[in-house]
Amino acid sequence: MKVWIDITNAPHAHFFKGIIRELEKSGHEVLITTREFDGLTGILDMLGFDYYVVGKHGGATLEGKLLASTERMYKLSKLIIEEKPDLALYKHSAEAPRVAFGLKIPSIGFVDNETAVAQNKLILPYTSLLLYPIAIDAYELLKCGADPNGMRPVKGFSELAHLYGFVPDRKVLKELGVKKNGYIVMRTEPIKANYFNGSEKSVLEDIIPVLPDVPIVLFPRIEGQKRRFERFSNVIIPEKSVDSLSLLYYARLMIGAGGTMNREAIALGTPTISTYPGRLLAVTKWLVEKGVKFHSTDPVKVAMMAERMMELNGSYRTYIRTVISGFENPMDVILKEIETYEEFGTFRTMKVEESANSGDARSYVGLNERRNKEK
Repeated sequence: MKVWIDITNAPHAHFFKGIIRELEKSGHEVLITTREFDGLTGILDMLGFDYYVVGKHGGATLEGKLLASTERMYKLSKLIIEEKPDLALYKHSAEAPRVAFGLKIPSIGFVDNETAVAQNKLILPYTSLLLYPIAIDAYELLKCGADPNGMRPVKGFSELAHLYGFVPDRKVLKELGVKKNGYIVMRTEPIKANYFNGSEKSVLEDIIPVLPDVPIVLFPRIEGQKRRFERFSNVIIPEKSVDSLSLLYYARLMIGAGGTMNREAIALGTPTISTYPGRLLAVTKWLVEKGVKFHSTDPVKVAMMAERMMELNGSYRTYIRTVISGFENPMDVILKEIETYEEFGTFRTMKVEESANSGDARSYVGLNERRNKEK
């Protein structure tokens, strides 16, 4: 069977890498398409994948996004007509679902951002089987056109798939001049995303001065963000791509104004604070409720929690990993669905029901609770 995978964002390369490897091991032919955006081709090269570059990101304006997406869909259509895949896979691709639908190619899509409404309206109506984290209210996806008979919740989050084949390597610590468990990792806001309407000033700029004086490895998204943080003497900004998973694994703490690196850190068992200034994703709220994540944009509250997390580092890591061990890995779910489709020519779907609050881990004495008891 020929499986087409459209990878349109840097984190998606890590989401699909395990699926690609396992499909190839099973004898399937994998066709990978991508676009020019955020060092994506460099990541695919690093992973050793062959791929077609089709189109590019349209930038921050609506006009640019529309023109780039339209051009990309046209070019993708020509390629896919020639390649004739049997199945399409994607994660938040705005073009692949419409091309697959137009050519009657069955598709599996994974969506984990219910706030990206405009993008979801271009994806969900054309997706044969929609997989999504159980934390998301299915109604939010139905409003964007999802087929209620083609949905399957996953008790987990996408970044669990990123850990496929992961073995921590301390080489990155030497490259950046930091010590194991002796630094903090930070990630700035997704300023180019169509769902982000925040300020150019990062919330992290006010948080850094009130944190303990330890090295901070910071990952900006654009040159303008990089310039804003160069004034901090304890901030290290990598000049090239690094092994970010190993960096997160050995970090004492992750503080992120985005989403992906936060959830990668949690998947690795690293204490994490979210400082995203906009509407929180359902997955973020769910992880906060599970006690494996903290969220605030108040510099003082963030600093207090950072101190607490670093103090309880070992026991808190153990708790995070215990909770995560009970989750589903989306990679396993997708591979099972592909296996089912290959054998029966259809997908397995589950009854959509409200279960996002099931299995709450509130029995754990959380960080705030313990602090209150001490007071």
